[in-house]
Amino acid sequence: MEAYFDNSATTKVLDCVKDAVVDAMCVNYGNAAAKHRKGVEAENLIREAKKAIADTLKVQEKEILFTSGGTESNNTALIGTALANRRAGKHLITTGVEHPSIYNTMSFLEEMGFEVTYLPVDHLGHISLEDLEKAIREDTILVSVMYVNNEVGAVEPIEAIGQCIKKKNPKTLFHVDAIQAYGKYKIRPKKQGIDLLSVSGHKIHAPKGVGFLYIRDGVKIRPILFGGGQQKGMRSGTENVPGCVGLGVAAREAYKDFDARIEKLYTLREHLIAGLKPLGGVTINGSEDRTNAPQIVSASFEGV
Repeated sequence: MEAYFDNSATTKVLDCVKDAVVDAMCVNYGNAAAKHRKGVEAENLIREAKKAIADTLKVQEKEILFTSGGTESNNTALIGTALANRRAGKHLITTGVEHPSIYNTMSFLEEMGFEVTYLPVDHLGHISLEDLEKAIREDTILVSVMYVNNEVGAVEPIEAIGQCIKKKNPKTLFHVDAIQAYGKYKIRPKKQGIDLLSVSGHKIHAPKGVGFLYIRDGVKIRPILFGGGQQKGMRSGTENVPGCVGLGVAAREAYKDFDARIEKLYTLREHLIAGLKPLGGVTINGSEDRTNAPQIVSASFEGV
């Protein structure tokens, strides 16, 4: 028997997602930029997928930008806003425990002349709101903090962070890497003060190679891909219709029977931790209670 314990890395595509993807590949296979019937059908499928995703966040369809995944979403958010707002300042803030797609992008921006402050975290992986408030300056144009840490499952106080940022400098943008949080938490960007939010499809049973970036209407951002002007010029290139369709279906499924599914995840997490601890020489990293993400267990084994 094989037990797959690596869903935070990638997930198996759901059957309903697979069926929708195959239909978009073999039946409604048009280029969404084309003006003939097949093209219009493909464009409608993308619009439906955007609506499905926007509904899960309670945002507008026009605020959803399809990407190739979490890495591109993070790159677009950071580079796009940094370049568009550099006249207002060149100071960025992030944490010391971000995913490489944030950390390496920040390093690239430092090479371009931006200054980056890296906030430390405590032993559970949480930043200090006091540290954040002290770090925000008049020339701080962007703060980027991950919602859920992909290694230990630490959950950052996103709404409190959003309030802190807007209180200290209302002009500072707030980006959230929600790649491990989407589908596990009810995310409300408007309420939580989030200006940009990154999501990856293959973490929620959609295909690999597709994701989205939520961009609050009015946010000043530049594209980082140039070409035929698809997606209103923000991401040129022929749209990945099957991927977008699959992501839309997966998004709907991720929030169906939400409370019961999250309760099951927490129960499984607690069962695994309870089984690991008596083995001896085992340390659970991060919080063991339900302040941690429901889908992540990090354990260290003595001697390994």
